[in-house]
Amino acid sequence: MRILVLGPGAIGCYVGGVLALAGHEVQFAARGATRDAIAAQGLKLLGPRGDFTIRDVRATTDPADALGADVVLSCVKLYDAVEASREWQPALHSAGAVVSLQNGVDGLDRLRQGAPEARGFGGLAFVAGRLEAPGVMRYLSDMSSITFGGPGATEDPVLRPFADSINHAKGGMPFAATLVEDIASAQWTKFLALATNAALTCLTRSPAGAIYGDADLIALARQSIAESLAVARAEGVALPDGHAEAALKMLQGLPPDMVASMHHDLVAGKPLELDGLSGLVSRLGRRHGLPTPFHDFAFACLKPHIRGNAGASR
Repeated sequence: MRILVLGPGAIGCYVGGVLALAGHEVQFAARGATRDAIAAQGLKLLGPRGDFTIRDVRATTDPADALGADVVLSCVKLYDAVEASREWQPALHSAGAVVSLQNGVDGLDRLRQGAPEARGFGGLAFVAGRLEAPGVMRYLSDMSSITFGGPGATEDPVLRPFADSINHAKGGMPFAATLVEDIASAQWTKFLALATNAALTCLTRSPAGAIYGDADLIALARQSIAESLAVARAEGVALPDGHAEAALKMLQGLPPDMVASMHHDLVAGKPLELDGLSGLVSRLGRRHGLPTPFHDFAFACLKPHIRGNAGASR
């Protein structure tokens, strides 16, 4: 299938690279040093399951050169989702399906602001890693899957073959796809842990091993999860009580040296996805009259860094 990847960061490079290894025709929407690196050396995936150099990929700066993809995967940061979808609108509108793989739960809403006529679907990625250089991604664990969908997705003539092509691929890197009708529940299930880990690793400047073995910080993690769970239910998302303990167990099972992607951005002086994580929980809490003290605190403390170095200098 023809796949267009918006956002050749850590997630975009990993997912696009794995799909190329599986035989898909992969093109990246990329600029500057990233476009040049992909053109010169392809992609490099480095990690515990082996190192891979993938040369059979392309990069373009021109939306007109990316028309007619079967599937577009939007992997840009949350704060870039509206602008990127607007810039690449012709390609998104011409695609068979567009899947938002942003962190958080509102990536599809942002994508639709920029490309309202796209056949958009929500999604999420389970990948741990960081971008070491343009076109070079280091993956840190065995997590290697995506979940995507929405109403009608399981029988969709584009998404169903796409999911099957991932799950039936031979060779390359292990990778799995789950196609679901209720994408909101899947996104919020991940979000309980994601928003907690992003806030705590940034606030403490510490990795998972230092956080989820400390009784006081575990108590904060439980509070964070409970606040997210409450606003999810207020939004009409069906999440039973067991999801709270499952989220904490997931966090406690993270590699000891792992930090959230937002922590990498904070340390590097880059903009933060804070508005779509703790910021979202705080806004929804106010909308529904629910207290969210942990996420209010996290948002307030990290807000000075939300624009990266540019924001800190103001």
